[in-house]
Amino acid sequence: MRSDTAALRYNRVQLALGIVAIAAATVLILLGVLNRSLQADVAAGQARITNAQAAANVNNTLIRLLAKAAAEKNDDKIRALLSQNGISFREATPGASDPAAGGVTASPAAIK
Repeated sequence: MRSDTAALRYNRVQLALGIVAIAAATVLILLGVLNRSLQADVAAGQARITNAQAAANVNNTLIRLLAKAAAEKNDDKIRALLSQNGISFREATPGASDPAAGGVTASPAAIK
């Protein structure tokens, strides 16, 4: 009888360990799925940041071109437009002008 009781106990321990192993595997699978979801969210955020940087580069180029046109043509409407959007600029001195900026230095006064 003792051997039957010991065998029954051994089978119960094996069953319990099997259940624990299945539960652990299930948890690992769920964590893997959650990890992939988080990785997708991070990748989407990185794509938004990259797109925002590209848009900022376009915005800066556009601001410089508008400031250059306002300075060269003495256009008060473009100056007013830039000023309304928080952009101030000054014409650089001829000896210190940056060829890329076209002799104009533009900077945002306050970006909200």
